[in-house]
Amino acid sequence: MPRRSSPPCYLILLLSGFAGAMGWGIRGQYGHETGAMIAGVLVALVLVFLFCPRLQSLQAARAVALMTLGVSFGGSMTYGQTVGLTHDAPLIGNHAALVWGLLGLFLKGGIWIGFAGLFLGIGLTDKRYTAWELTALLCGATVLLLVGQQLINRPFDPDAQLLPRFYFSDHWRWEPDTELKPRRESWGGLLVALLGIFSYVALRKRDSLARQLTLWGFLAGGIGFAGGQCVQAAHAWFPSFFDDGFLSPIAAHINWWNLMETTFGFLFGSILAWGLWRNQHHLKPSNGTPEITLTPWSEAGLLALHIAVLVSWNFLSI
Repeated sequence: MPRRSSPPCYLILLLSGFAGAMGWGIRGQYGHETGAMIAGVLVALVLVFLFCPRLQSLQAARAVALMTLGVSFGGSMTYGQTVGLTHDAPLIGNHAALVWGLLGLFLKGGIWIGFAGLFLGIGLTDKRYTAWELTALLCGATVLLLVGQQLINRPFDPDAQLLPRFYFSDHWRWEPDTELKPRRESWGGLLVALLGIFSYVALRKRDSLARQLTLWGFLAGGIGFAGGQCVQAAHAWFPSFFDDGFLSPIAAHINWWNLMETTFGFLFGSILAWGLWRNQHHLKPSNGTPEITLTPWSEAGLLALHIAVLVSWNFLSI
């Protein structure tokens, strides 16, 4: 749609932010990839309905499904100890740990929502991506994921206190006399995979919308995760300000972890919406009935494969 026909910018930012806040708050009850998809589908629905009300149902569903897929990847990253670097009691007053933890959250949040923006852009662009092209792209990204983990997230031998050079979970450098349980990180592999797909859409496909939304998504996730944790860290570092000041009547009733999550969701939803607002001239027009590229048998086979993998992941020990 042309810029003048879309809803007011403030309304888009608020609605997208509220969808992200609610979705990411709910996400905390489920966790991992499945939980992240809740926020992905809510924010994507709001963005598609606000920016592309004339899209055919199938075109809209494709865009929403792609962003929901993209936001799920980040759910495989561990981040609990990264959050802990900024507010755990033994580290209160350690400014180096605080800065390192916030840097890790910015990086992990950026990767997380960078994928969401990338796949939303692929769903809404005027460039054409075939099913086989996307399949090959994801297979190649899987290889890059493994390469990136070897290059960035290795070595990992906690018994020998041997951890990667760039490691954003709890480390003996912050708590040298403490018995720790370091967690295996995967953000490096995801970063290399994201850069691989980004290079393809930006250089090979010359897809301006997907390129721009990837960058906006990275910014949205980075600011969202780090910014949301700043709220929780502030309560841990300056408890008297919240517990003894004018906020004391409500401070004791606040779930600070969930407040971090909802703040993250609000910021990433709003900033991603702002990025789409700035690039809406690249949106794909609705031109007739959308093309169906999968046969019913292919779709049924993929659905069966999806269910098998989903059941294996959740209920089997592989």
